[in-house]
Amino acid sequence: MNGRMAGALIAAVFVGVIAGAGVLYAHDVLYPGTVLAVEPEKLLVKTVDPETRTELHLWFAVSRDTRVMRGDRIVTYADATIVTDERIVVVVNHDAKVKNVATELRLAAKRGGP
Repeated sequence: MNGRMAGALIAAVFVGVIAGAGVLYAHDVLYPGTVLAVEPEKLLVKTVDPETRTELHLWFAVSRDTRVMRGDRIVTYADATIVTDERIVVVVNHDAKVKNVATELRLAAKRGGP
């Protein structure tokens, strides 16, 4: 393989990696806060806008694709037994067509539980 072919191959691989990374990239936004209300398919979270430092009350939809972490364990939304005044971090894909659908919920491990 001569130098010209090697350069073309490296360039092609580089472009492929960059293009692949763009497809896999998701603009995740984290909303740390406190749970105000829990419903079967959505929850209300009190959070603070980092730019304006104003308190926000935001509803987040929960779908069957939402990943729920209770400590380091993956659980179902129903099994997470989320309660009001509990600390939570809601992860949302900012680039998604439907806004405020949680891609992940992060909760502390239950005390005294497995």
